[in-house]
Amino acid sequence: MSDQPTDPSAGTSTAERAQIASAADVRRHVTRLDAALGFMATTLPPVRPRSAAPFAGEPLLVKDLDLKLAGAPLWRGNHALREHGAVSRHDDALGRRLREFGFDIVGRTKSAEFGLAVTTEPLAYGPVRNPWDPDRSAGGSSGGSACAVAARAVRVAHGTDLGGSLRIPAAHCGVFALKPGLVRPATTPTFAAWNQHGFLASKVCDLRRMLSVLGRDETSDASRFGTTGPTRRVRVGVLASAVSSAVELGGGTVEAVERVADKLSDLGHDVLPAHPGALEQFDQFTMKTTPMLAGWLAKEVSDAANDLGRPLTETDMEPGTAQMLAMAALATPEAVSDTTNWLRRLVTDLTAWWDQFDILLSPTVPVQAPRLGWMSDPDTAMRRTFGMMQYTAMFNASGHPAVNVPYVGPGGLPYGVQLVGTHGSEAHLLDLAEQLIPGEAPTPPLS
Repeated sequence: MSDQPTDPSAGTSTAERAQIASAADVRRHVTRLDAALGFMATTLPPVRPRSAAPFAGEPLLVKDLDLKLAGAPLWRGNHALREHGAVSRHDDALGRRLREFGFDIVGRTKSAEFGLAVTTEPLAYGPVRNPWDPDRSAGGSSGGSACAVAARAVRVAHGTDLGGSLRIPAAHCGVFALKPGLVRPATTPTFAAWNQHGFLASKVCDLRRMLSVLGRDETSDASRFGTTGPTRRVRVGVLASAVSSAVELGGGTVEAVERVADKLSDLGHDVLPAHPGALEQFDQFTMKTTPMLAGWLAKEVSDAANDLGRPLTETDMEPGTAQMLAMAALATPEAVSDTTNWLRRLVTDLTAWWDQFDILLSPTVPVQAPRLGWMSDPDTAMRRTFGMMQYTAMFNASGHPAVNVPYVGPGGLPYGVQLVGTHGSEAHLLDLAEQLIPGEAPTPPLS
């Protein structure tokens, strides 16, 4: 990397040299686990530690998508960019912040190509295997990060979430994930606003620490939620049924939601069946927003072409990516205007539900992690993708924050339950998640 000395320990103190040695041990640990699970896109060498930084030397993995680090590879799950050896020319805002906070960025985790799939099986570098069952998907598109955290390669990993890409793999791998929200309700929803950086961790306390990295206030609003503890009540609405016909809801998923609802009730919260009626429009939501998603993808592909030094052709992309890209032609100005107006009304209806409730409890995904290859059939892949997003994607459009809480049920595979809060309630969602699981997420066999 261009900003790193040939010898990272040159000119350092004894304490700094010890920290660099520790960084090398972390990389060996990550490499050993990656050999079995395949969650890494590439590793990065250690840099000179910044001892005064708040997270000095703490290992962190970052997703191979939507985060630029000057001189570091950025392949977006794409084989042409990988073969070209594309690197970022500069830090973006979050990349600069991670460096300033002193993280030891160990490497990049695998992403689905351009983040479009709910599994992480990119043709560019092979599938990520679920640490609970290596024949199953780790979810996507932040599947590499979710797998790495579940396997305890690192405590925290970065991911992005356009329609569930943090929460879905967190559910399938059995870890916590925070999808931050917008500070206030979205009024003109666009995919640029929907796509959020966030983090996955095996403990809620680590996610809480990462709020400062995201520039969020870590304090609680006592006027609405109060402090953490079973004596402070919140109003919880429970959704335990499907809102899309694309993927049926598994019986174990319903049981997971019901068990968590019972625990919240036992903790003293007011829990009853209720959910925003707007969620019932999910199938219409996907039909209307797919051309807008394709338009967003066209901009991402254009950005990647700048890194590649030439336009990407159809043979440079996976068939599903090329298929989605072709739909950008449907995003005419008239269609975008119509969809934006429809979304504005939908978001208004969705947001109004929180006038009566504090938290929505729902599944994160309708089923447990599917077998690898479940998304490979082009005739069913798009329908299955949207079906897996039925509890997550609308909250990217509305800007509500959400947390995945792991739950391991019968059969020894994790389910995910989702807590969704009102705008600006990230810290409160983490408080509630920690009430449910005060310690560490369940540990998978391959860890």
